[in-house]
Amino acid sequence: MNATFKQYTPADLYINMNQPETMEADSSTEVPTTGFRPTGNAFLDAFVNNFHQHGIRTGNYHAALLGIKRTQMCITIFTLTGMKYSDFTEAYVLLMANDLLKEKNKELRVTAKRLGFGSYSGFYRFMMRKGMGKPSWV
Repeated sequence: MNATFKQYTPADLYINMNQPETMEADSSTEVPTTGFRPTGNAFLDAFVNNFHQHGIRTGNYHAALLGIKRTQMCITIFTLTGMKYSDFTEAYVLLMANDLLKEKNKELRVTAKRLGFGSYSGFYRFMMRKGMGKPSWV
């Protein structure tokens, strides 16, 4: 069954962290200052805002920030995006990581922490598991 409403992908919501698009490049009338394109859906906007602030964490962590149960959050994310919680957050953090890794002078431990990883080695393993191949970003 296909949804009869707009389902958002990480690419629909994400705005480049290093060089946000100019107003001319973006079709929206307002300049986003949150790091993501607002959807008008209070739940999804709050979740993505928390994700930008806290990075990749467990479902329980993000659900607690929203004041709901993990299962409720996961079902709502699946409904609004068509993706499982883990698939959505991993795809979103990959977009964030690709931008942050373009900053050559930034220490990788700082990048890992900014994305919500507890250690650089966890970040490294995540990137390898997601098919980044031989780390040219090291």
